[in-house]
Amino acid sequence: MNFQGLPITGDSPPTDRPRLGWSSFRRFPAVPQVVTMELVGLNQTLTQLGLPIESLFSLELVLAEVLNNIVEHSYEDRGEGMIELAITVYDHAIHCDVTDHGNPMPNGCLPPKRRYDLETTGLHDLPEGGFGWGLIRDMTCGLSYTREAGVNRLCFYIDLAA
Repeated sequence: MNFQGLPITGDSPPTDRPRLGWSSFRRFPAVPQVVTMELVGLNQTLTQLGLPIESLFSLELVLAEVLNNIVEHSYEDRGEGMIELAITVYDHAIHCDVTDHGNPMPNGCLPPKRRYDLETTGLHDLPEGGFGWGLIRDMTCGLSYTREAGVNRLCFYIDLAA
C-alpha cells in the first residue's frame, strides 16, 4: 500500500535527512482490518521518507490507539462510519489531524491521564482499560480535541527531534 505515489521498496531515501513538506489525506472505513492496513501503509511510506525510527514507532502506537478508539467507542464497533486522517511532515514534526462523525468524547473533552502507583495498587485492582490516553498524552505534543457540527477532531504532533 502506498500513501502518496512513493514506491514501496527497501531502498533508503536519497539523503540522510528526512523529507519535510510531505502530506497525505486518507478517508477510510472505521473497521479494524482497514485501520490495520492503513497503519501498515503509512508506516511503509513514512519509513521511505527517512524519518527517525523512534518517531515512527511513537506515531504508529499513538495512531493505533486513536484509530482503534474511534472504531470501538466513537462508532461503537458497528462497522459503519468513516475516519479521515490528514498527516503532514513539516517544522521537524509529524502533524496529525483525525476526524470522525461518531459519538463525542465523554463530557466533550479528552479523558484525563490516569496514573497508578503499582507499589500500592495491586494488579487485580487496576481497571481493564483507559491506559491508552496516558500513552497518547505522553507521546504527543499539542494534543487537542474539538467537536463541532457533529465532527470529532483530534489534533497532535510527534516531534522529530525528540
